Amino acid sequence: MAHTPSHSAVLPKKRVRRTQERAEITRAKLIDAGKELFSKQGFDGVSAREIEVTAGVKRNLLAYHFSDKETLWKAVVDAIYGVMKSEFDQRLAVLKEMSSSERLGFIVRFYVYFHARHPELSRLMSQEATQNSWRMLYMIDNHIRPATAAMEKLVKETRGLDREAFVHWYYIMISATATIFSFASECQALFQVDPCEESMVEAHADMLVSMLINTND
Repeated sequence: MAHTPSHSAVLPKKRVRRTQERAEITRAKLIDAGKELFSKQGFDGVSAREIEVTAGVKRNLLAYHFSDKETLWKAVVDAIYGVMKSEFDQRLAVLKEMSSSERLGFIVRFYVYFHARHPELSRLMSQEATQNSWRMLYMIDNHIRPATAAMEKLVKETRGLDREAFVHWYYIMISATATIFSFASECQALFQVDPCEESMVEAHADMLVSMLINTND
């Protein structure tokens, strides 16, 4: 005869599950608040309490879930780059069918579309890239350097650029794929257009591929 769990045995499991769900929701709220505030005000310009208020959670929950502001900052960065890596990995099968030049063009387009949806990444990097801090080094060592090394290899293969030339190409590409979306408010005020509108994003990607890659190959 099958054993039927008692009512008292089921309830604790439900409570544990609800507690875990609430914890995940709270962590997500804190990460989202961190994305907004760190990207706009920088790490030093934001207090733990301000993050909690923006997240709409109780006092001291940041310390409870992340220990401190530094750990939350790392979680924010890992979350943003985690989304980027996940979206890129989903396209790896398509990339394998492309020529080297086509792959490079695809990557430039990917950066454009990603920055259009996630302008907080460029804003966050702008906050950190001007100072030699542990935060900048964390971003480079854990997320930026691996992708940049692969890109350098592909650019050398397709464009024949050496390391010095690649440095210029890389920063032109990074700035050009992100700035218009990071500066969306200025673009709207200056030109009365929304750079994040689908046709604008597509046109921006087309122009950059044409400028950065010799499509006559």
